[in-house]
Amino acid sequence: MTNICKINLKIKGKGIPIVLLHGFMESLEIWNYIYCSISNKYRVLSIDFPGHGKSILTLKENTVFTMEKSAEIVKKIVEKENIQKAVFVGHSMGGYVALAMAEKYPEMFLGLCLLHSTTESDTLEKKKGRIQSIQLAINNYPLFISTSIKRLFHHEKFFSLQKEITFVKKISSYTSINSIIAFSKGMFMRKNRKFLLKTTKFPKLYIAGLYDLILDVKKIYEETKYGNKTYFFAIPTGHMGHIEYPKEVIKILENFIDFSIIKN
Repeated sequence: MTNICKINLKIKGKGIPIVLLHGFMESLEIWNYIYCSISNKYRVLSIDFPGHGKSILTLKENTVFTMEKSAEIVKKIVEKENIQKAVFVGHSMGGYVALAMAEKYPEMFLGLCLLHSTTESDTLEKKKGRIQSIQLAINNYPLFISTSIKRLFHHEKFFSLQKEITFVKKISSYTSINSIIAFSKGMFMRKNRKFLLKTTKFPKLYIAGLYDLILDVKKIYEETKYGNKTYFFAIPTGHMGHIEYPKEVIKILENFIDFSIIKN
């Protein structure tokens, strides 16, 4: 059983609505640069998922926070802001949430950008990794944070990205152990939604990192071939393109947003 006390969000700008959904152990702060930039042109809504950032979530032990549950929260917030249709941008776990929402409410989508994300469910190897991560988080939280964040960035640029890495570590440290466990289990259990690439009519865009240690760029590219109105961009980053390469990500996003508007 969960008790959601408060959901933190920011909204700024006018025009076509854009909804930014952050990844696991992140917060809306992760979008700061992109949020400030594109809100000059669009109406941008950014949300802290429950138990992340400044959103408050009281969890009992053994709780599972599914992608579907997060999707329902996003839907309610979007509706409360009188947004009928939007372009959704989901980073990693945020993409999983957006896909869960797209399955149930496709009419709310002008377009969907999966930033370092996938429609596929976890492989057996990935599931084993999540179980090990949960145990590490319980036994040694600081080591878990440090190990997890290190894998997110382009390994050859690790030392030149220390400022960015420190920023992400700080954000991640706000996430409680119970939230880490609950969302890890939710990602572990998530279903394969590859079928949405064919069944949905709105444009889909993948942005993948050439040096991503979390998601294989070649597999992501093969995944896009399955889709209808599905497009692909590769950028020279790890799993954090919006932090490592924000200006290029903004250009790609703005082109996709404008394209999505035309196609609708």
